[in-house]
Amino acid sequence: MKTYLIALVSFYTLVGGLFAAPANHDPITELKDLSAEEAVFKGASRTKPVVLKSLKNGAKYFGKGTLAKISKAVDFEKQSVLLFAWKGSGQDRLQYVVKKSFPEQIVFSHKHGRTKDLRSHLKVYVLRSGVKWTVE
Repeated sequence: MKTYLIALVSFYTLVGGLFAAPANHDPITELKDLSAEEAVFKGASRTKPVVLKSLKNGAKYFGKGTLAKISKAVDFEKQSVLLFAWKGSGQDRLQYVVKKSFPEQIVFSHKHGRTKDLRSHLKVYVLRSGVKWTVE
């Protein structure tokens, strides 16, 4: 009987582990639908982001509501935040590629849009600590 119970518990533990939700091990996550103060466009660009290592650093660029959203999404002891902000064509795109290496490397690249409409762009990325990044 004891052996049967041990086998049964082991089986359910194994099956439960197989169907458990996977942990988020992504080196990068984008935070969307955030609004920023005008100061972010003076401090950041599409090729040189502002790096936030704490929530206090973000007070210059975000209002209280946005800071609350960031604080819920980011653990600054294990993560940092990159702010890319620029004004350009509405078709401008900022993309990234995660290179398979250890530690992971992320390469950001900017693609110019073809339209002549001037738009504000803000991209906020959360990076796991230890991840190397560059901008092409």
